[in-house]
Amino acid sequence: MAKINIRNGNLEVSIGFLETIQALQGSFTIPLANVRGATEDPSFISSGLGIRSPGTGLPGVIAKGTFRKRGEKTLTIWHKNQEIVVVELANSKWDRIVLGCSDAKALVATINKALSK
Repeated sequence: MAKINIRNGNLEVSIGFLETIQALQGSFTIPLANVRGATEDPSFISSGLGIRSPGTGLPGVIAKGTFRKRGEKTLTIWHKNQEIVVVELANSKWDRIVLGCSDAKALVATINKALSK
């Protein structure tokens, strides 16, 4: 599971070794100025992510990597039994990131509270 920290005006996403291999994406930082907001969306994965390029995916089980759909790019770090948080971005290489976590409500509140400061 990715670890999220908000520090020094940035959203820091730390990705473990196995997830880095599956997603073909290491840890990264996004300035909070580029984060438009976060929402809990339990149906985001099941509604279809688009074409995986690159990454690892098995419908309903794992979605890790970059997915492209209708000209938009989504980085997804999720596996079965995790709640889903969608973070909308601006001026970034992705249009959004989708994160699996154990408590989506708390993560959404943390991100959105940091944006309101």
